[in-house]
Amino acid sequence: MSAAVQAYAPRRAARHELLELREGRVGCTRWGPESADPVLLLHGWMDCGASFQLLVDQLPDDWPMLAIDWQGHGRSSRRADRYWFADRLAELDAVLEALYPGRAVRIIGHSLGGTIAMMHAGLRPECTRWLVNIEGFGLPGRSGEEAAEQARDWLAQLRKGVQPRRYRDAAQLAGALRLRNPRLPEAESLFLAATWTRVLDDGRLEMLSDPVTELRSPLRFTRAEMDACWAGLRAPVLLLDGAESDYMQRVGGAVRLGAWLRELPSMRSVTIPASGHLLPHEQPAEVAAAVLRFAGRDGAGPPAAPAAPAAAPA
Repeated sequence: MSAAVQAYAPRRAARHELLELREGRVGCTRWGPESADPVLLLHGWMDCGASFQLLVDQLPDDWPMLAIDWQGHGRSSRRADRYWFADRLAELDAVLEALYPGRAVRIIGHSLGGTIAMMHAGLRPECTRWLVNIEGFGLPGRSGEEAAEQARDWLAQLRKGVQPRRYRDAAQLAGALRLRNPRLPEAESLFLAATWTRVLDDGRLEMLSDPVTELRSPLRFTRAEMDACWAGLRAPVLLLDGAESDYMQRVGGAVRLGAWLRELPSMRSVTIPASGHLLPHEQPAEVAAAVLRFAGRDGAGPPAAPAAPAAAPA
């Protein structure tokens, strides 16, 4: 990495705050005007809300934006010893209950964040106005033997323990990020390296994410269970995938995507060229353009509001 390259310089000022909710302390990053109805941003695994800066800078200045840190990430609380996927649903529900009472929220979620948002929007369709899901497809199905092997791995990891990831400096981490994601520009990789870490007393950097989040959970929703949750979706959904990402292929590729589009009439799909899994970091301008077209800023009008849920039987 060239020493002349400087880290990406944010265009929009970010404001940071901490909230105490029923699921624990939640780190929040806000951009734009004050609003009781900001667009909610949900990051992926080992990421943090502040890294949405790259995408936020490409969106309109008059959009109020709020990014949260999942538990065990960024400045949010850490759990004692494990992070179950179902807990993420509870975290999102607590955020919506506290910050968006009685309102249907607009959501942009990446990877883990997109998967959780999709499931929640299916389980509680009245809570979502529209949703942009960026590479949040969930996990592929697995056999019983694979489930047993993951449980064995999990027990072994618990015995061994996990150590935080540490780096000599931002350049070292940025270089590692670019090795794994070669489409990531140098300036953006340096920005992410600083955003994802804290500085230790000896000058090294340590990842903000709790190392326990790296444990492979033995419990997860099956593909059929996840699709059953998605079946309840009523809000308009934009599904974004990277042309050079293999995440869609992991869950069934074009066949699975075709089934989703047939079964979920409110969903549309766009593939972003020259991009991998980290779309908001690799191609923020293209992602923003797709979001704006979907949200109606090109004159097409905003997505329709979700239909009211049917009354529960007495």
